[in-house]
Amino acid sequence: MATTQQKELQKLYSSVTGGVEDEELERIVADSERIMRGPAGLLLAQAGLDQSTTQPFQLLDNACGTGPIAAHLQDHIDKKLLSESKIVCADFNANLVGILKRRAAKYSWVNIETAVGDAQNSVFPAESFSHVTINFAMHVIPDPEAVLQDTMRLLKPGGIFAFSVWHKDTKGWATDMRSCFEALPFDAPMPNPVPMAIHGKLQWTDPKGIEEELKSHGFENIQVKTMPHVVPVYSAEDYLRSYSMMKDWMINAHWSEDSKKKAQGMLDEHIVKHLKEKYNGEGWDLDWTVIQATCQKAF
Repeated sequence: MATTQQKELQKLYSSVTGGVEDEELERIVADSERIMRGPAGLLLAQAGLDQSTTQPFQLLDNACGTGPIAAHLQDHIDKKLLSESKIVCADFNANLVGILKRRAAKYSWVNIETAVGDAQNSVFPAESFSHVTINFAMHVIPDPEAVLQDTMRLLKPGGIFAFSVWHKDTKGWATDMRSCFEALPFDAPMPNPVPMAIHGKLQWTDPKGIEEELKSHGFENIQVKTMPHVVPVYSAEDYLRSYSMMKDWMINAHWSEDSKKKAQGMLDEHIVKHLKEKYNGEGWDLDWTVIQATCQKAF
């Protein structure tokens, strides 16, 4: 059963539309890339897909979002090799798939297929991919164990599964949002810490727990790495714009109706004012912690 956190977050993701105007589309993509693109590149390198790749591959990027995995491949893999390979980007959220399709068309990405689908139970044929990636979703998808089972089915013998999640101790956007909420003149609750395992399965935000899950599902050559990730914030206004979905998530999941009414018409202005005072009107960095895991299906 989905948690309240999951339900509220899914509502917000579903509200992202593929029909936004070009300027708004570029902003949505830029904000996503600032957080997701660096880890996407490191994940692909850990999976053996980087500038040194010479053999054609068949990749399924599940929970693809707006396309940081695909974008990185387009920028770093030889175009001829891309044309000989197969890249399928799939997501449960049709709106996000729509944004990715618009990016692919606008920038003439090579050999990109898209699909709306569920990583827990995909419709793709068995043993049809050499690689499967999931960038920042295994801690959100309701049944990550079902994802492992389906991924094992999808991979060719010797195929590689690579995914990233936020570490359980990640601070990221939450520290500043909590600071803003605590400065409000009314009750504005926010969990401390904010749970990174949105589905409530804590092992998926812990390196040892992830390794044990992968072993129990029959994967081999398991590598689980923890690394810091720094994301710049350019101004208080930039923070509010970039993390407004997280703000709404916290409000919808944890605030009373009375607090929501008191916040109407003043909350965004309060957040900007508070953060300008906190950081003397300058930008700052957010510290995140990423877990990246790769594993292999037996030959």
